Amino acid sequence: MRPKTPMPERVLILGGGFAGRTAAAALAGHGLDVTLVDQHNYHLFQPLLYQVATGELLGEVIATPLRRLLQRPSTRFRLGEVASIHLAERSVDLANGDSLSYDYLFITLGTQTNFFGNASIARHALDIKGLEAAEAARSHLFQALEHASHCQDAAEQAAWLRFVIAGGGAAGVEFGAALQETLREMLPREYPELPLSRVQVILIHGAEALLPGFASALQQHAARRLQRLGVELRLGTHVKSYDGRLVVCDSGEPIATHTLVWTAGVTAAPMMGDLEVEQGHGGRLLVDAHLRLETHPEVFVAGDLAISRAGSSWPQVAPFALQSARHAAAVLLAQHQRQPLPPPFSYQDPGSMAVLGRLDAVCQIRRWRWHGFSAWLLWLLLHIYRIIGTGNRLRTLLDWSSDYLRRNAAVQLIRGSASPTQAAQNAEPPR
Repeated sequence: MRPKTPMPERVLILGGGFAGRTAAAALAGHGLDVTLVDQHNYHLFQPLLYQVATGELLGEVIATPLRRLLQRPSTRFRLGEVASIHLAERSVDLANGDSLSYDYLFITLGTQTNFFGNASIARHALDIKGLEAAEAARSHLFQALEHASHCQDAAEQAAWLRFVIAGGGAAGVEFGAALQETLREMLPREYPELPLSRVQVILIHGAEALLPGFASALQQHAARRLQRLGVELRLGTHVKSYDGRLVVCDSGEPIATHTLVWTAGVTAAPMMGDLEVEQGHGGRLLVDAHLRLETHPEVFVAGDLAISRAGSSWPQVAPFALQSARHAAAVLLAQHQRQPLPPPFSYQDPGSMAVLGRLDAVCQIRRWRWHGFSAWLLWLLLHIYRIIGTGNRLRTLLDWSSDYLRRNAAVQLIRGSASPTQAAQNAEPPR
């Protein structure tokens, strides 16, 4: 009788973002049975979502099919939405009723938009966290221009032409600059009936300075740049409510608008609260020095959901997702091969960047701080490099060429026939 070949240990990866994709690649070909689960069949390059929302890029150029990325030994993709995680049983339930068992689990689901429990804002505001959300925001923006173009009431037209952004982090600042430039270039040519002087882009931020985490000089440069573009800044105040027509802040006069784009924060999915493990700020999961749950060492957390038990502050950015996923995979392989564990995880900050429209950006890498064209050029080259696939890179360059050289939005399609206010009224609140 031949001895039975032992079944390979099963690794289940939840989420196909930067962390999940990186973990799957690192674990492939090591005698493990790896399955990656995601509710979408594509990996999304999230740093450029704001350009999808402003029509500068097609959504398809920053999305790559996960099956194409997972063509590795003993690595599979499973399309499905995670409904619940059962740590004691080592199983995961999907929304369609299927259950998947595992020996090791990677939780790399990322985060969702945080409306801080405000149901009215959640119901009526737009966000640009996912591909569908960014495309819906783009459709809304162009619908607003169409409504304004034939609106007879001056106050109502002003509300259609007033675009409010909540949140002055990198996403809000980059979106605000891109939106203002798009409107400034497009309206005189394609909407001559709409005077540019009536357009308002207002950015509201709770702190007294934009871009938290950046050096003071770069924060000041970003504020000056947005103001030169024509963006109105309202700092030191928070949005309290929005009903689809009126933004109310905790200071200042209410703002009449049909557009509020929310970039003011992220949080873990409510499902994380059911895990009965310790959580930190924003519902993030507390992990040990090797990115494992202390009570369940077979469970690794990488990317946006991980927070250090030792008190280290880890940013919710792509470089951390990549580094944390590589470390967690190395720890798992060491355990699997019965080798010594690597040193504890230590995040190496590669720096921070934020683009401020055409030919300008802010950049800080270690002790260096600078802004202007050279910072923008570095931002451009890095983002082109990080987009997956030669075809996607070429299409991105083509769209940017249309935008930068012809000064025209590459994508101006409106998907869906409902008006922005009708869409907001009919939408269900996020889960």
